[in-house]
Amino acid sequence: MCGLAGYIGSQPPDADVRARVLRAMAHRGPDGSGQRVIALSDSTVVLLHTRLAIIDPDPRSAQPFEADGCVLVFNGEIYNYLEIRDELIALGHSFRTHSDTEVLLQAYLAWGEAALDRLEGMWAFALLDPRDGGRLLLSRDRFGEKPLHLHRCSHGLYFASEIKQLAALTGKHFTVNAEKVHRFLAHGYRALFRDQTCFFQDVTAFPAGQAAWISQSGAGEPKPYWTPTFSPVAMTAGEAAEGAAAEIDRAIRIRLRSDVPIAISLSGGIDSNVLAGIAVHRHGQQLHTFSMLEADRDYDESAAIRAAAAALGTPHHETRVSSDGFLDPLARMSLAYDGPVPSLGMYLDGFLSEAVAQAGYKVLINGNGADEIFAGYYDHYLFWLAGQAGRADFDDLIAEWQASFGQHVRNLLLRNPRAFIDHPRERGHVHLNAPQVADYLKAPVAGEFDEASYCPDLLRNRMLNELLRESVPVLTWAHDSHYMAHSIENRGAYLDRGLVDFMLTVPSQHLIQDGYSKALLRQAGEGLVPQEILKLKKKLGFNAPIASLLDRRARDVRDRLLADSALWDIVERDSVARLLQPETDSQGMDNFLFCLTSARLFFETSVDPR
Repeated sequence: MCGLAGYIGSQPPDADVRARVLRAMAHRGPDGSGQRVIALSDSTVVLLHTRLAIIDPDPRSAQPFEADGCVLVFNGEIYNYLEIRDELIALGHSFRTHSDTEVLLQAYLAWGEAALDRLEGMWAFALLDPRDGGRLLLSRDRFGEKPLHLHRCSHGLYFASEIKQLAALTGKHFTVNAEKVHRFLAHGYRALFRDQTCFFQDVTAFPAGQAAWISQSGAGEPKPYWTPTFSPVAMTAGEAAEGAAAEIDRAIRIRLRSDVPIAISLSGGIDSNVLAGIAVHRHGQQLHTFSMLEADRDYDESAAIRAAAAALGTPHHETRVSSDGFLDPLARMSLAYDGPVPSLGMYLDGFLSEAVAQAGYKVLINGNGADEIFAGYYDHYLFWLAGQAGRADFDDLIAEWQASFGQHVRNLLLRNPRAFIDHPRERGHVHLNAPQVADYLKAPVAGEFDEASYCPDLLRNRMLNELLRESVPVLTWAHDSHYMAHSIENRGAYLDRGLVDFMLTVPSQHLIQDGYSKALLRQAGEGLVPQEILKLKKKLGFNAPIASLLDRRARDVRDRLLADSALWDIVERDSVARLLQPETDSQGMDNFLFCLTSARLFFETSVDPR
């Protein structure tokens, strides 16, 4: 896990600029730094790197890394590097390190761009191949766990892990993208990654799951190397459970590869507990668990978390949600994000990253993506019911829902078990506050919440939207931002190509069984996770009410949020002033109030090129 930056074109950055960029990347890689400047026939390539040493920490694995004239800078981990290494050795390749970095470069030398199809991991990399005149290969992992940002200009292409580093590299003050902020406020975080725009003008995100050959002029467009497709195969529930369990175990096992200790983010829910149970009880991993606790009764998971920690028998750390100084930490996190912090849950997870860093860990593994892969959200159950509407036992399925998720749903639309039978295209629940939010925005809310069409199955199409363009891209952006701000690598245990490909062959009927969502994930945890957690029928996760953090009674809080700002070119300040009055009923507006606060503090930050 590292930081990378670079340039290809006719006006390369000088030594002082390169040193400035390496300083700006130090938090991403405090264990070392390196650079290469390579002259080609018509341009110059600059490759910069800072290292967070996780696998083969020896200096021999430092980057930029070179073999047979090709030069690589790489951020991430190739989890199946041992298997690929063995395959390459059988083909006659030799190795001088034990790193996944060298395996990645040797895989390219053996198979070219086709090597991407063999890799399992998270990455952003730039690889210079000087042959055939010289070209640069840029690539990003399938789920966007590792970031890569671009700035094009008349003389070439700049790229970097973070926008702050692009500013240092180019010497430019990038201005805030007001349209992106407006979209965030109008539609919430799910609308952020439907295109490659960023929260700053003239910066784009390199798309996840794609690669691009960049010419010496800086030209070149990304193309997908992996496209997930729902293609169900006839199988029994038992075959689905057996196949899923094998893929889950493999995905977790290879993500436990590390030459430094690994911590885990533990909630009271299914996802992290199956991960932890498999890691500890099946693979003997010595983990420290870290949890966030909230005092509010509706969000308190402490009993389930402590039961889980006791069953694991591993050292456990707890961090309590605090309302002290809410605005200052949120503003600091915006600097790490190069944008507004997208949700309250992600804000809370930022505090967990601090606890992990204070305990001295470099690697944390989490259960992100499980809901989107195994069907864990409240609306998933209703989409599933819509897909099962023709079954003879449909009334029994409704009764199972009423005895499980149906007891806990707060969203009025999702309290109707026939919601997506009667109205298949209804998506109002995805951003519940949209009608009220429009009253606060100066420009009209642009369009309705849209959904890409990946397949005709309602449930699987919703899940693929969440996996590829809504919730998972935001989670991976958030976790890279606030964990790497503390020099911590964050690994998503379930964001695995083989696991996702298998799950897209499983008929939807097997995803929910006997009133239980995420049935296949629960079954994979049998014998490894306490039954009281495996049998939970309520969605859990890090969260808290905004009222416990944002004190609207405090005059200094209101004054800071209402001070002069470019935000008021987008938002009606008088309307916000009324919302911030302590006597104003803000029920149902928690998400918008957080997004508004986060956006306001983002406008206090700047991307400084110095």
